[in-house]
This record gives sequence, C-alpha cells and structure tokens, in this order.
Amino acid sequence: MALFGSSQKRQPSAPVTASATQRSPADRYLGKRFLGKYTVSRFIGEGSNAHVYLALDPANKPVVVKRIKEEAAHSPRFRQFFEAEVKSMRRFNHPYIVRLLDASLDDPLGPCLVLEYIIGVTLEGVLEREKAMEPDRVGRFLGPLSHALYAAQLGGIAHRDLKPANLMVTDYRTDKESVRVMDFGFAGFTSKPHIQLAELTGVGQATACGTPAYVSPEMVRGDSTDARADIYSVGVMLYEMLTGRLPFQQQTLEDLLGAHVRMPPPRFSRIGCGHIPPAVEGVVQIALSKYPSERHPTMKDLCEQFGKAVGWDVWGLTAPAGYSYEAQADADAIDLVPVGEPSSVDPFYDRFVLSDLFEATLPEKLAALKLRGFIEDVHGQVAESEPGLIRVRVDVPPVGADGPRSGSRVLAFLSGVMRTPAIPKNKEPIEIELRMQKHGPNKVVVQVAFRPVRPHLPTDPAVWSERCEAYYSHLRKFVMPEA
Repeated sequence: MALFGSSQKRQPSAPVTASATQRSPADRYLGKRFLGKYTVSRFIGEGSNAHVYLALDPANKPVVVKRIKEEAAHSPRFRQFFEAEVKSMRRFNHPYIVRLLDASLDDPLGPCLVLEYIIGVTLEGVLEREKAMEPDRVGRFLGPLSHALYAAQLGGIAHRDLKPANLMVTDYRTDKESVRVMDFGFAGFTSKPHIQLAELTGVGQATACGTPAYVSPEMVRGDSTDARADIYSVGVMLYEMLTGRLPFQQQTLEDLLGAHVRMPPPRFSRIGCGHIPPAVEGVVQIALSKYPSERHPTMKDLCEQFGKAVGWDVWGLTAPAGYSYEAQADADAIDLVPVGEPSSVDPFYDRFVLSDLFEATLPEKLAALKLRGFIEDVHGQVAESEPGLIRVRVDVPPVGADGPRSGSRVLAFLSGVMRTPAIPKNKEPIEIELRMQKHGPNKVVVQVAFRPVRPHLPTDPAVWSERCEAYYSHLRKFVMPEA
C-alpha cells in the first residue's frame, strides 16, 4: 500500500537497461540468493515499499523478488503487518492474481516476498499507448479483475491501492487478452477493524493509504473501509479506460482529494465521450458514488451490470474454470488468537493472564469514539494500535519511576535504595489487550485480555483479579451501554 503523496499524473516508465541497473543503489543484490534459492538476475524497478528483482528459482524458472526497503522494514508495526498479510495471501489463491510463492522476515539479505513472474504489460502501459478503449474491450479487462476482487472480498481482504500500474495485462492484443492483479501482498483485512492511534488519543492525524488519483472518498474522510473502497477505485479506472482521462484532474493533492469527497465526476457527454452508451456510463457513475452504500455491493454485481450494458455476459464468460468461491468464503470465519491459554514458558506470569470474549453492536467509527472515552476515563496509555489489535496500559507509574537505566551501577543501586518504591503493592500496571474482528456490518467480536506488565508482576491473584474485573466492567459499560 502506498501512502498519500504519489503523483496522480502518469509518468512514462523508463526501460530497464544494464546501465540503469548499475546506477541503481539496489544493484548490490545482483547474483545473490534470497532464501538460499532465488538467484537475482536483474533489477526491475522499485515501489514505495520495496526494490523489485527478476530472479531464478532452483529449477531456473523466473520469479519476482520484492526486497522490502529499510525504512519500511524498520517500522515498529512492520513485522506484525508482514506476518499477518503473508498468512492471508498464502490462504488466498485465485487464477487472476499474481501468486505469492514464498516470503521471509529473517533472510540474511533482508525481508522479502517472492511472487509469480507474469509476462505482460501493465494496464498503465496500455493506457499510455492507447488512451481510450471501446466498452467491449474494457469488459475483457473488467471480468478477470472482478473475479479476483470478488474472491478477495469473500476472504475479508481489500486491495486498497488499485490502479493501472497494479494490473498486468497478459496476451496483450490477442483474443486471449486478460488481466492479473498485482501487489496483493500488502493488502488490508476488511474483517479487522483498524482504529488508528490518532483516533484513540486525539494526538496526531489519522493517515490513509492509496494513490490519490484512485483513492475512495471514505479513505480520504478517514472512515472505516471495506471492499467497496476497491469498487470506487475500479470505477476510476473504468472512467479512465473509457474516456482516456481521469475523472478528477486537480493539480494539487488537497484539491484532488477534496474532489473525490465532494465533486461529481464529469458526465461523458461534457468531455467529448457522448458516443459511450448511457447504460455503460451509468454503471461507472454508480461505482463512483461518494458513499459505499450507494455503490454496487460487490464486484460481481458491478461486473454483471456492466455486462448487461455492453450486451454480453462479462462475468460468466471470464469466469476461471474450476474455481470455488465457497472455499474462499470460509476464510472469512472468526479467527481470534487465544490470549488466555497458558504458555508453559512462565507459569507464574500465565496465572495472572485473564481473558474473555464478547460481541458489541456498533460501527467502527463509533467504536473508536467509545474506546477513546474509556481510555481517557481510566487515564490509560495506548501502547499499540494495529488492524484488529489495541493494547492499553493502565495504572502505569510516572516516567522515570524505575530509576536510571544506564550508567553507573553503583548510582543506580543507591538511587533504588534511597527512593520510595514507585509502585505500591496491589497497584501494579495492567495491560489491556483487545483483539477485534468484524462479524457483520455493525458487529464486532472482541477478545479482551488482561496481562501484567513486566517487571512489575503482581503477588496477590485475588486482588489482581478484582482489579481486572473492575476495568472489564468499566470497558463494557463504554462499549455496551446496556451491559
């Protein structure tokens, strides 16, 4: 996923040459082996998060290696995102996506993804050559794209950065012309609520992901998103393929994002494209609606409507042979990590880990407000906020209460002897861990766990349990007022 800041103006892609490769700062990996078996043969290019290489597997078949950039890999939340998304993409397999073959966080050459190598040209490259396309031709691209995104939606996954550069056109200009979706490796879980740190603390600004020319209004607004955000991005690409231009062409980032939120896209007749059938334009305009509830509910619905508008079964005639959508739908089941199970590593610590599971009926935006109210009311500190996970610490001692952490051991010892203990008995800090997963449009399943914060382990299980129960009751009153 790319952060806002990418230019909406398409730049021609420079061909990869030997001299360009030599000038690249990433050429130090040429000839080296990722994961001990993928030998790099050529530098292809770079994206916002990775350098991209062509490599050969042990059978001398080409693959693509994406070596994650240092600045991305060193992000505190990178490991969690990487592991979760790799797990998801290994589970999600579809004939119209570029498959994830291998991955590693701990390879000596750096964290990397190994992807299927596809021969083709990006849709971005096609649009640079051809500008506008006839509706029938657009349908040939839309069908495979719709099947891939529909399967992702059933699996609780949204791409969140759909754009022509992320679609590979195969068998270009032949009767087998088709599309494969790329860069699903860092997609987003639609089943896991993401309440950002800024929403919980009121400090800083909530961020959004995507490419400005194709980003959905709800992502700009900071609202919760699901697969219908991808439908909006597809609407932008349909508009571009049919008319040869983007629906919004504002020159500054602020004006462009504002247009996505507030301005209707120009009618085809006003930009010299009155020859396109009104029914085709109608499908595009619905996809570009400002609110998700006004768009097609799924990519299957959009594709079927587009097929009716162009007069042929776009969905049916592009369906991948033998693919089962029922199997993918099973991947959207509730899958919360058990947090109260003994680890057998530290039985004394484990006896103080308490957990419970409950269901709250509220949309994601309201959940953010209620959780922020709870955190402020108990004077908590947010330790972590990621998709599907929030950690809050309460009863935390003041900064510096633990004394010096470096320097002279003698001074540290004297400081510890002379000062009053910072944490009274039975007032040890508590970490409240919330793991959340959506269960329907306005329901969230929450698994809550209470953990000690090392090194301040409690000594009285009865008092510890009583304190945790009090915080749990308080949390439920905020999230579930009837409780």
